[in-house]
Amino acid sequence: MSAWVDLQVRLLKNKTIDKDIQEKINNERERWKKVLIMIIVVVKNLAKNNLAFRGKNEKIYEENNGNFLSLIKMIAEFDPTMQEHDRRIKNGEILNYYLGHNIQNELIQMLALEIKNSIIKKVKDVKYFSVIFDCTPDARYQE
Repeated sequence: MSAWVDLQVRLLKNKTIDKDIQEKINNERERWKKVLIMIIVVVKNLAKNNLAFRGKNEKIYEENNGNFLSLIKMIAEFDPTMQEHDRRIKNGEILNYYLGHNIQNELIQMLALEIKNSIIKKVKDVKYFSVIFDCTPDARYQE
């Protein structure tokens, strides 16, 4: 019982053995949140302005890699969180850095679903409406 009470007191004072590890985990979680928020902002901006995401290749440090990776590199010039993310990519410290086409497509689908749901809420009382889509095939000839 005394060990349990002692643990409870240490938890309240944040003086447990794994305090430093838990602090590192929390800092890493916050860093990834910031990185993902910046990626989402870039995806929303490109989609909103109907701009192409990818260029001739999808490698971050090569020429003609498209608007998405160019904007990510630009943000890294000014934002310390993205600078750290960029440094970790260059040094090979992280393998999954969420800058590929899969995360872009997933975010676009999530944003499209969010827009669709908001449109449905707005037009619930409207009797008639139409939707016009202008699609362009990508490099794999898919719209």
